[in-house]
Amino acid sequence: MTSLHLGRFTLPLRRGAPLGVAFVALYIALDWVSLIDPLGPLRITPWNPAPGLALFLLLRLGLALTPWLFVAALATETLIRGVPAPWPAVVAASVLLAGGYAGVAALLRGRLGLHGEFVSLRHVTVFTLTATAATLVIGLVYVGLFLAAGVVAPADYARSVAQFWIGDLIGLVVLTPALLVAARAPAHGEARPAEALLQAAAVVAALVVVFGSGLGDELKLFYLLFLPLVWIAMRRGLAGTTAATLLVQVGLIGALMFGGHPPGTVLDFQLLMLALALTALYLGASVDERRAAERTLRDKQAELDRTLRAAAASELASALAHELNQPLSAIGTYTRAAQLMVARGDPDGELPATMGKVVAEAARAGTVMRRLREFVRTGALRRERMQPADLLGDAAAAARPRAERHRILLAVTAPVDLPPVLGDRVQLETVLHNLIANAIDALKAQGDARVVRLTAARHDDAWIRLCVVDEGPGVAPELTDTLFRPLVTSKTSGLGLGLAISRTIVEAHGGRLWLEPAARGACFCLTLPVAP
Repeated sequence: MTSLHLGRFTLPLRRGAPLGVAFVALYIALDWVSLIDPLGPLRITPWNPAPGLALFLLLRLGLALTPWLFVAALATETLIRGVPAPWPAVVAASVLLAGGYAGVAALLRGRLGLHGEFVSLRHVTVFTLTATAATLVIGLVYVGLFLAAGVVAPADYARSVAQFWIGDLIGLVVLTPALLVAARAPAHGEARPAEALLQAAAVVAALVVVFGSGLGDELKLFYLLFLPLVWIAMRRGLAGTTAATLLVQVGLIGALMFGGHPPGTVLDFQLLMLALALTALYLGASVDERRAAERTLRDKQAELDRTLRAAAASELASALAHELNQPLSAIGTYTRAAQLMVARGDPDGELPATMGKVVAEAARAGTVMRRLREFVRTGALRRERMQPADLLGDAAAAARPRAERHRILLAVTAPVDLPPVLGDRVQLETVLHNLIANAIDALKAQGDARVVRLTAARHDDAWIRLCVVDEGPGVAPELTDTLFRPLVTSKTSGLGLGLAISRTIVEAHGGRLWLEPAARGACFCLTLPVAP
């Protein structure tokens, strides 16, 4: 038991006679339908979709279908075309058709790696070059067999080969890709019924203008059919262009059959149709590859963002520890006080208020950890209004124990009349912690000027500027232009991610972070939006 998958539909097919008989019947029907404007005693047509169906099934189901392809070719040669040739020539021609297209399928499946997929420019190129060469070779040998049998006149050999080549090549280029693309699983969000109907209507309208408007020479108006194909390619890629090309081919043949065109003109239109089909295939494949590359880039960028956030969390762990140190220290202090109150019987009734402070500080520590986890995982922002003075004061309070260990003074200057800013407090305090920690590291070995200044001021009407200033050795000139890039650091033990992530956080708030030129030391400034 095997199955043939066509998009959302799966057709169960038993191996053997039923599948073979169904294929032969469909092959004969396609050959009968396409028997228009036949040339010479071989009745070669400029449109032959039956080989396109055969190649699709050989690619999807394997080469076991080859004997049935021989039966189908033999049936069409005798029942449909009625070739007036000796039986050995007809059998040899049928063997050639079956073996030739089975060989094409084997070449595509084996050496060239195209099994049942049709999703890239490489697939399109491999398929079209192979199909072009194979149909030409098969046409040369096929017509040559009947030339040797005396059925085809030498003067008609070249014209017969050209018509065979164009007919079979059109059948392969138009039908096989359409079936291969239809057989793959539909991409998420690919179905847009309303737009697909509008695009089909545009193709039909173009066909009407070319063949039914009487505006001029139809061959000269044929270029109008490229316009809806380009639109469809840009919107739906290969899935759209292969379906639209098949629709154009069917509409073209219908117009030529019922429009009273003189014999011989079908080949001219089919040459234009070949150019249209190849253009559509390459456009559709290009759009699909571009979209695939964009999806891959987005996925890699998201993965890189997660990696950088995780690495930045490690880089900033020391500073963040102080953020938690304050509520945890307060919890310990309040808990010891509560123990003393319990031991004394709480004569002043302060135990409930003290325990309330414990709960509040525990909640604060939990908030810090929760917000940090959200930042590391997704980079999500939780914006709130806050006073610049409070933001700087909280950041200084968390970093003060470390600064005092190194006998460094943290000085905060922030006018109380500044308007509030809008941002994620935990993430912004993380940025300030990183900048303060860098300033402390820069001043550790200094004998004087052991002060880190935190300032807030108006930048303009819409922005508040916060700065962290130290008078340490400053930033080496060779690092100035690359300071905010990942993995750039002047520390022997640093990862070089703190400033890169800090800039990312500030830019996510709509502001910017930069190194301000200073005569001595380093001055890092950032802007935050004024809260509405």
